[in-house]
This record gives sequence, C-alpha cells and structure tokens, in this order.
Amino acid sequence: MVDFTVMIRVLVIIPYKELEEGFLKAIDACECDGVEFTLAHFYGTNPGDIDPASKYDIVVARGMTYYAMRMRYPSLHIIALDTSANGLMEALDRVLSEYGRDVRVGCIVPEATIADEDVIRRLSGFEVSIREARNEKAMSAIADELIADGYDVLVGGGYLRAFCEMRGIRFSGIGLEDSAILRAVKEAIAAARIMESERLRAGFYRTIMEELPFSILAVDRNMVVLSSNAAADSFFSRPLLGTSVSSLFPEGLIEETIEKDVEMESVQRLMDQDVIISQRPISSIIGGAAIISIQTITHFSAVGKGRRSGEGGLIARYTFSDILTEDMGMRMLIAKAIRYAQSDCNVLITGETGTGKELMIQSMHNASRRKDGPFVAINCASLSPDLLESELFGYVEGAFTGAVKGGKAGLFELAHGGTIFLDEIGELPVALQAKLLRVLQEEEVRRVGGSDVIPVDVRVMCATNQDIPALVDKGMFRSDLYYRINLLTINMPPLRKRPGDISKLFRCFIEQFASEMSLSVPTIGDDALSLLRSYAWPGNVRELRNVAQRILILNGSRHIDADAVMAVDIPGQKERPAEMATDSKRKLRNIDTRALYEEFVQSGSTLAEFAAMVGISRTTLWRRFRDLS
Repeated sequence: MVDFTVMIRVLVIIPYKELEEGFLKAIDACECDGVEFTLAHFYGTNPGDIDPASKYDIVVARGMTYYAMRMRYPSLHIIALDTSANGLMEALDRVLSEYGRDVRVGCIVPEATIADEDVIRRLSGFEVSIREARNEKAMSAIADELIADGYDVLVGGGYLRAFCEMRGIRFSGIGLEDSAILRAVKEAIAAARIMESERLRAGFYRTIMEELPFSILAVDRNMVVLSSNAAADSFFSRPLLGTSVSSLFPEGLIEETIEKDVEMESVQRLMDQDVIISQRPISSIIGGAAIISIQTITHFSAVGKGRRSGEGGLIARYTFSDILTEDMGMRMLIAKAIRYAQSDCNVLITGETGTGKELMIQSMHNASRRKDGPFVAINCASLSPDLLESELFGYVEGAFTGAVKGGKAGLFELAHGGTIFLDEIGELPVALQAKLLRVLQEEEVRRVGGSDVIPVDVRVMCATNQDIPALVDKGMFRSDLYYRINLLTINMPPLRKRPGDISKLFRCFIEQFASEMSLSVPTIGDDALSLLRSYAWPGNVRELRNVAQRILILNGSRHIDADAVMAVDIPGQKERPAEMATDSKRKLRNIDTRALYEEFVQSGSTLAEFAAMVGISRTTLWRRFRDLS
C-alpha cells in the first residue's frame, strides 16, 4: 500500500525570548494536525546554523529577518509577522513611563508606512522620526544619524535592541500583539493545508506515473524535461530531469506540439526499438508544456511469424515491424493502426493498389487480442457470386451439384475467434451484401442450403481501392453495409505522396532479393535513387518491388546507377517530364557515339577505365559501341 502521509514543517523565528509563550498559546489554540511548528530565537539577517530551505516548508519571520529570508530563499513560503501602529504606540507608552515626555524618539522599522509620522506625534506628544531600514548596515547607519541629530531614545526590533545595549543608548522594543501572533499562526496553517493538498496530489500523480508500464515525461516550453518516471529514465539509460528534448528525439517532432499546441502520435525508432510516441499539449495547465509517452511495440512484432493459428495454417505473416517507412505521415498512420488493433471494431482500409493494405491489416491482426486466433483472407473479386457465397458462409450436404458430402464450413466459421479479411470489398455483389450485413449485425451465419444458424465471433477487416461512397451513390453498394464496415478507417497513402520512402524501400528490396539469389548486394548510386524518386509509381510499393527485382537480375555489375534503372522497362517511364531526366541521360543524348568511340580508342584505356573517366556506365558504353562494330 502506498503511504501518502504528508507532514508540513513550519519555522517560526521570534526576536525576543519573551514572545515564545504567546506563540505556543496561539499554536495550541489552532487545529495543527499534519503541521509541525518549530520556534527559533534570533534577529537580523543571519540565521546561523538554521537552514530553512532544507528543513522547513514555511517560515514565519519579522522585520529585517523576514526580508532577508525572502531574498535568500525565494522559493520558500515566508509569512510576515506584521509590525503594527498599535505595537509602535505601546513602545512609545513605555518610553513615556520610563523617560518622561521631554525626549526625542527615533523609530527604525522595516516599513516606514506602518504609521503616519504626524499622527504619531500628535497622539504620543513626542517629537518622533520614523525611518525605514531592512538590514543591519542600514539600521546602524540610521541609528548613528539619529543619535547625532540629538534623538534620546530609539524604538525598533531585536537587532536595534542589541545595538543600543552595546552603545548604552536608551531603547524601547516594538512588541507583537496577541492578535498579530494568532493571525500569523493561522496563515501558516492555511498555507500548510494548501501545500499538503498539492503534495498529496503530486504524490498521487507520481505514484501513477511510476506504476505505468511505459515511459512518460513532461517537457516545458524551452524543450527541457520537467519530470520523468523511472520507466523513461530506464528507457534512455539516464536521468532525464533537465535534459534537452532535442538530444532524446532528434527528429524535432516535439516542437510541433510545443509551438503549435498540436496533439500527435507516431511510430518512431528510438534506442534501437520501435515505439509509439504520443505528444499531448498541456498548455491549459502549464503554458507551452507537453506530456510525452513512449510505448514500445516490441510485443506487437514478437508474435511468431511461423505460428500456425486456427485450422489449415490460417495465419497473418506480417507485423508492424515489416512496414518500412521514414515518412512522418505514414508513421502517424501506423500509430493509429496500432490503436485500432486494440479494438474489436470493424476496419476499412482504402488506398490505391499496391500501397500495402493487406500488410497493414495483417499487422493489426497480429497486434490485437485475436492474434492467437485464425486470420482468414478472401478476395471478393476473384470468385463468382455463387462460389463466393458458399466460400464465405459454407454449405450443407446436397445444397447444390458438386457439394461435398457432409457439407463445408465457410470462411466466417473458420475465422471464429480471429479475423476475416475481405479484400476488394467494393467488388462484392449486391446480392451478397445483404447477407454479409446480416452476419455483421447478428454475429451468426447460415450455411447455403441450411436452416440452422451458427454463432461466430469474428472481427471483420475490409480493404478496397475503389471509392465506396461513389458506389453507394450509384446504388452499387449498400449504404447500411458501408456504415457497418466503416467504423474505423485508414487511408493508405500512395508511394508518390511519400517520396522519402522510395530510397529506403528500394535498398531493402535489393538486399532481400540479393540474399534470396545468393548474390553480393550491389551499391546503389545517388543518381539511381534520384531517378527512382522522380517516377510516379502508379503501382506503388508493389511496382517498386518488382522493378527492384528486375534491376538486380538484369544489371551485370556490382553497382546500380541511373543507366541500370533506365535499362529496365518500367511502364510509363517515358512519360516522365523531361526535366526529371538524369544528368547521365542528358549526357548520352548530347554526345556523338562515333566521336566518343574514337576518343576511347585514342585513350588506350580499358572500357572500364574509360567509362569511369567519362562518367558513363561500362554496360551503357559497351551497348553504344557495339553498334559501331
């Protein structure tokens, strides 16, 4: 059990020993549970061995001691013991009783505004001068000045009392009224109650932070860590308090939240781990600050790729770690998909062909609570309506000619406890859409030719490259089915919208195919990558993958340059704008082949040496010179 007990410690500094009894009475008269009072006796600005900042939460002090404490410990809560006009009048009464009325009185106080000098003169009958001093040096100087001007008696606090005793000067001390003492004690208790509440709340939040299984940290407007839990310190292998965020998140994403008050969530690679980073502004609490949480997604990727779930090895092979991207929009989309994976709601993923819709859906299945259940996929455009119906819902024996003995379970039954993926849902015949809607609503299926209903527990994920709302308008897709499958949506961006991923994906595909074909991984020139990035890729990632495989097979060298890319027949490549052509292509177009060949012969170099000298690939030169022989 967590102990949230809080004790607030209050230091009361009194200038005279005789004031102690008054404070003890005031403390006894108040409800002080959870508040510990300590009385200390000293005056002036030097507390000696007492260190209020390390031992106490609240300090009650008077006069120059109060001002000295406030200057020395600005973060400490300090309460002033007021010097009042009544206290001053009582001191003057003592002067009258001890020295008579024929004396001049100099009053040295921390606040000269406690009383009007003319009023005090009229009320006391003394010639009075009220002067202000907030430290020993000023007080000593004023006291010497008053004595030099002929003042007979000095009135003030503890330090002035000691000064006068040393000099043999007549003195009368300004006391404290019981009401002022009680008021200070009550104010200290009230402040302690507020402090107690804040500390309890802070302790509660701190306990919650420490109990969280993921990293969390607070960042101020200057991009510095204000607070972090143990999980965050452990994740970065160092204490984070006071650390600059730029050293933790090098991509500069946090600035977006701090400067624009924007909430963001994305997948990133930090400390050699795939993580979800959530950034939430808390400007309503602390101006310009943000809360950042970091959750590792290792467990989402750790489900075994060789696992066999359900009957017949109905599995999802891919996880979120298989999605390669450096694009921030794509990272935010993956973070959204991970959140969606935790729900059982239906999902619709849209996007052009080849954008990785099934990769995303398999990853979501493997990150869900259904990951140990079957993953069943079917392309709705690949089968005739009759065959598709029997595949989805199954059939009983004798339902139609050719039906197997004993009947057959449909894909919804096979997916029980797992996920069914309906690819190309836009191609689903209208006649089957009503039956699918009923399955989604009732969570049960009826086999073709049968009368019994079979309950199924299945999550439905769909994908399409079509505009479903447009199909709804044309009456080709049921609106009620669309709303049923459209609970959670993800739109996969085309490759041309994330050109920064082209280089990363191409390198990955080249390495993958080289490994599969037992070839050395070729180097890839910047000119080749630049050319690849200039292409629109209507077939998206799938097309890029195919092109990478063709280039690796057809390129005979251990280096892939722009010429190697151009040597591969990429459909639509000729339609690229002329300004996107590479330097090497422009160079070849402008050089006369015969003149180049004669230069090669005169150089006496090998073909490889001459190719390197003129900046054209050996294969391209060989192909150009071959036509001259």
